[in-house]
Amino acid sequence: MTEKKTRYKYGDIIIRERKGRYYVYKLETINGKVKERYIGPLDDVVETYEKFRSGG
Repeated sequence: MTEKKTRYKYGDIIIRERKGRYYVYKLETINGKVKERYIGPLDDVVETYEKFRSGG
């Protein structure tokens, strides 16, 4: 059975769905080559953003 891959792109940020979970990647250009750097699970990224935004 084929796994459906979902990808959302916002500028240099990519959000991918794998097995019902979402993961965040950042596009970076290194020596002329575009690479994806893994940031973390989307829920952790959102939690960290909310903490920084609220000043905590």
